[in-house]
This record gives sequence, structure tokens and C-alpha cells, in this order.
Amino acid sequence: MRRDTYLNIVLTLIAVLLTADLWVRIAERPLVAETAIAQSRSQASRLAPRKTPPQKGVSAIGTEAIDQRAEMIVLLNGIREQFSGLRGLLESGGIKVQLSEPVENARDRVRFSR
Repeated sequence: MRRDTYLNIVLTLIAVLLTADLWVRIAERPLVAETAIAQSRSQASRLAPRKTPPQKGVSAIGTEAIDQRAEMIVLLNGIREQFSGLRGLLESGGIKVQLSEPVENARDRVRFSR
């Protein structure tokens, strides 16, 4: 008789724990909402009357993205002009590149000793 009582208590405890686990899983993720829907951050939220804050970074949506791309194009054109200037100096001889063997100093050597 004592063994049956112990078995009933253990089985009841397992059933309660499994029910609690199932309840937590259902509460975290409802069974009805199985699909994810993408939302645009550039539009105001339809559920709330407040406006979403403007997004920052390269992937911003809307006019900020257009402004950022225009700024990036201006900066890239500046880099292109600087590169063209350096290339012109190299080709005309205004800049000379000289390669030589590195000088070996006692401090530069790496010694492995045990």
C-alpha cells in the first residue's frame, strides 16, 4: 500500500510539472500566431497614434536613406579624386617608391630559447 501511495505522488507531481511546462510554452507563443509578418518602420504604427522614431544608419527607410546615399556618393567621388591625384603623381614621377632590404637590428630579431 505504501508503494502505491509513493507511485501516485510521483505520477501526480510529473503530471503537474508537465502541465506547468505546457502552460508556459503556450503563454510564450500562442498557437494561432505561427507566421511572422514584416512591418515597415517608416510608417506610423497603426495600433498606436504615436509616430515611430526616425531610423539611423545606411539601411534607413525613406528620405534619410536617399540623403545618406547622396552623401556617400559625394564622399566616394572625393576619394576617387584623391586616388586619381595620387596615381597621377606616381605615373609622372612626382612620387618615387624605393624598395630595399630591411635592416636587421638586434632588437628586431626574435629569439626562441628554452
